[in-house]
Amino acid sequence: MRPIVLSALAALALLPMAPAQAGSATAGSIMSKQAAIATATSSMPAGNSVTRSRCTTMVRALSARYSCTVWWSPTPLEGDG
Repeated sequence: MRPIVLSALAALALLPMAPAQAGSATAGSIMSKQAAIATATSSMPAGNSVTRSRCTTMVRALSARYSCTVWWSPTPLEGDG
């Protein structure tokens, strides 16, 4: 049973996750929160900056999986405001 669970977790880690909503992206990792944030941030359009992030940790069979969502907004141009 344990090899099946580990195989399922590995398969989920390899699947890209779609953005949750406009201006955000969600990604998962079995390695670290930082890896999940980096993967989600890679979906961010050029010229934007991260405004916040949120991560959840799921532990099963002594193995952790991280799911993180990042939100972004356009970076203001010089002189705007």
